[in-house]
Amino acid sequence: MVLVEPCHENGLEKNFKMYNKITLLGNAQDAGRPQLGCNEKCCNDARENAKLSRMPVSLGLHGDEVGIVEVTRGIEAQLSSIKTSKISEIWLTHAHLGHIEGLGQFGKESLNSKGVKLRCSDSVADYVKSHPIWQKLFDRGNLILDKFNSDNIMPIEVPHRSQDFDTHSILFKGNKNNLLFLPDHDNWNKTLDFVGYNNPREWFSSIDADIVLLDGTFWTLDELKGRVQAEVPHPPVADTLEILGKKQTGDPRIIFIHLNHTNPLHYPDSKEYQKVQSMGWEVGEEGMEFNL
Repeated sequence: MVLVEPCHENGLEKNFKMYNKITLLGNAQDAGRPQLGCNEKCCNDARENAKLSRMPVSLGLHGDEVGIVEVTRGIEAQLSSIKTSKISEIWLTHAHLGHIEGLGQFGKESLNSKGVKLRCSDSVADYVKSHPIWQKLFDRGNLILDKFNSDNIMPIEVPHRSQDFDTHSILFKGNKNNLLFLPDHDNWNKTLDFVGYNNPREWFSSIDADIVLLDGTFWTLDELKGRVQAEVPHPPVADTLEILGKKQTGDPRIIFIHLNHTNPLHYPDSKEYQKVQSMGWEVGEEGMEFNL
């Protein structure tokens, strides 16, 4: 298992950060719901009823300061939902567009922030800074790069379409609970082989995870119509449920997030949603709060 170890200098941790609460600010896949170009029922329902629309996945981090994980196209509404626009740092799991396209909102045309810390892997930082539109955010001091770790926040690398940059899950460690944020990975075989465990339950136990916000992008492997779904690999929820089985004593809370617009888990009255609940697991809802 590849952990990003905290950086210490003279025995002191250089970028100590403790958060005591996390808010789920969005529960949809990168493009949200409804999605541009989709004229199926899943998106038409959301166009007709705004209560069914969903923002891309993101987390709000609460403590002495406020941070966020992932910077989506919905960042203004997401930060407004927790009644702030002042954040001290941004954490990125990877650099697919839906996770970073809100970065421009920190520029002079909008918030014109000063010194917001961007915490991400070296390959993600290189990728972001290779694009002139985002390089200007660093040149102007809107963003500054900082370490991608602390004693209480541990990135764990996972396999996910790593042609241009790597991808990490993030473990947030608290006084009461530890929360693992794993919105994206290719499949369980690759991930478990990479982290060195036989099954998800064993891995989650090894890192003392009490809450897992887990990739639930698709329900099945044939969900995308007119596209090659294998080009956007994610483990289907149906397969994850087969691997996990019913919740057992001592298991963490597992909450499926990052739902594609086509995923039937958007509908609480669907048989798929009911199956998740009957097995003791959960489906994420925007505004969920988790104490650490």
